[in-house]
Amino acid sequence: MRISFCSKSQSHPGLHLSNWPDAKEEGASVQRWQRFNPYLVGGSTVLDSSKSIAMKWFPTFLLCVSLQAQAQCDFTEVSIETSTDEWGEEMSWTLYQALENGVSFPLASFQGQFDGTTTSQTLCLEDGCYFFSVSDSWGDGWNGGEISCTPALEGFMESFTLEDGYEGYLAFQVGDGVCDTSLPGCTDPNALNPVQGANVDDGSCVYLETFVYEDNSETIQREYIYYHPESAPANCPLVFVFHGYSGSAVDIMEYSEFNAIADNFGFAVCYPQGSLDSFGNAFFNVGYDFQNNEDVDDLAFTLALKNHLAANHSLDESAVYATGMSNGGDFCYLLACQASDVFQAVAPVSGMIMQDIMDSCNPNSSTNILEIHGTNDDVTYYDGDPTNQDGWGAYPSIPETMAFFVDLYQLMDDGTVELPNLDSTDGSQVEASAWSNEAQCPRVELFKVVGGGHDWPGAWGNMDINASMVAWDFFDRTCNTGLPLTVESIPLHPESIVQGTWDMLGRPCPSNVPGQLLIQRLSNGKVQKVVRFKE
Repeated sequence: MRISFCSKSQSHPGLHLSNWPDAKEEGASVQRWQRFNPYLVGGSTVLDSSKSIAMKWFPTFLLCVSLQAQAQCDFTEVSIETSTDEWGEEMSWTLYQALENGVSFPLASFQGQFDGTTTSQTLCLEDGCYFFSVSDSWGDGWNGGEISCTPALEGFMESFTLEDGYEGYLAFQVGDGVCDTSLPGCTDPNALNPVQGANVDDGSCVYLETFVYEDNSETIQREYIYYHPESAPANCPLVFVFHGYSGSAVDIMEYSEFNAIADNFGFAVCYPQGSLDSFGNAFFNVGYDFQNNEDVDDLAFTLALKNHLAANHSLDESAVYATGMSNGGDFCYLLACQASDVFQAVAPVSGMIMQDIMDSCNPNSSTNILEIHGTNDDVTYYDGDPTNQDGWGAYPSIPETMAFFVDLYQLMDDGTVELPNLDSTDGSQVEASAWSNEAQCPRVELFKVVGGGHDWPGAWGNMDINASMVAWDFFDRTCNTGLPLTVESIPLHPESIVQGTWDMLGRPCPSNVPGQLLIQRLSNGKVQKVVRFKE
């Protein structure tokens, strides 16, 4: 590759995409970052945070393109035309040149912003091997969007679209020769997560497992995804992760990234698949008004599944936890009220408790509760819907829900802290409140995302916290003695050194605490998130 350089190179890791939510109607927002791309003969492009593709780190160079290079192309001038259709903001791609030894070099990229638009990029490509790494943030393909190339190239003779899923590849070549580019991913079309265009199976294929159990003399068959890391010790904890209404087990597995957290902290994860209601949408039954004809007993299913997993895997039945998005979060409250002897802690995200579940809530023991909720949530209102205006059924506000469990458990107010605003562009900031007793068990905590929507923070919406890491941290310290909620004032210093370290509740802690997501304040006034993994 012959290009004029005008500055020093610097290494940059492969880019990563956090996935978006489980139902389009729940209104996820996408944040954009624009960067100049020097490989363009004319114009600029948007560089998305493209999904990690298990590539080696690659060099990223700040290049200087001369006026002569912009005016003519000594190789093959290629025009890439990108057209969006529906849900254009979910569509993105990055073009790479495949170099020797498995190294790939990023050349151009695209991030959709609007429906029904066409964008053209002109590049000057030398002879060699190339591939597109393509992504859809929702995981349902490009919905009519496509890319095309002029002139037609070997491997890229016709227009291309991502037919389904979160990611895929398109390999092609310029000039003569033979290209044998390795494109890793799930290659089994029968898996839940096949990667279109992948030619090297990387062992990432995911499959639903079938579970058959008896309930009131009836044989029932349900499905789930189970992940048990090789790193997990004997008698490890188990975390259930419940998807939202109309979502799926594989969707929440993708965007929550709980498998990666399980790898690092040594616990098992189960993603139950909801059954279909009369509208054809997957759900967990918490008694929505429009589902009053449904008789699915998801509590019985969950308890039977827990027993099945415990019998077949090495699990600690005294460390069983649950989290979930939206409808899955609502179901967590049902578990806290009706299965408190099984679930030691629950962490609903954008969830609520149905009023009739609250009215009948009489747990055998106390379940630790963490709620993560945006004040601008337009699906599950932060202020509740006590008169059932939206048709889901009556439910109280989030503050009323917290007060209910605080009173039920007879807890004291530990105070509220404002967490560092690590991302000033997300339009929201997090306030963390906690309630406990002298023994610090049980605990009730609320991460109030001021300005946040119906989001899974860290995947979309608020980027100051990672909902999955916050939930696991809450589970991991369940019933452990905590420290008072305080934040110390740290004076600034001209040198960029770490001047203070806090956990996600704003409590000062040692910087070498293992297995936690920590917040560090630097002497230049900035803050950063770090994870100290357990050894």
